[in-house]
Amino acid sequence: MYNPELSKYVSFQIANYWYVIPVDEILKIVNCPSPNQGGVVGLGVVQLGPHTIQLLDLYQIFGLPPQTNAGNPAFLIVLQNKNNQLWGVALETPPDLIELLPTVLKPVSLTERFTPQTPWISHVGVATEQQSQRTFLQLDLQALLQQKTGQLTHS
Repeated sequence: MYNPELSKYVSFQIANYWYVIPVDEILKIVNCPSPNQGGVVGLGVVQLGPHTIQLLDLYQIFGLPPQTNAGNPAFLIVLQNKNNQLWGVALETPPDLIELLPTVLKPVSLTERFTPQTPWISHVGVATEQQSQRTFLQLDLQALLQQKTGQLTHS
């Protein structure tokens, strides 16, 4: 049943953390191409048709241990910044579409976001999912992509 008060998010797991991105901030979710079809994930890029997509390594960004399996990821969340640059988040497992009440995710204050692991987290919330509680961290894509774009131009 449709509830207009619910907000839609795509959720996915990186290491032991669950992240969410609002659906309206995602360009598309696709199967990640294999290496012989343009999926050069190890080098940080994916060729998807005529588009080159730079990958965001969330393990590295959040200071987490690298992925244990070095295989080609199965899924790709495609994002687009204000300058129409394409970015991607490669995932081993399929992301989920979830709906949350706007009151579930609470903003993280700017002063709390300046710790090394959390500057890219804008909201945090706990939701009950299949009779268990799960903590969701909402990525601040604008800040993350702005920092990555600035990092590329200053390298």
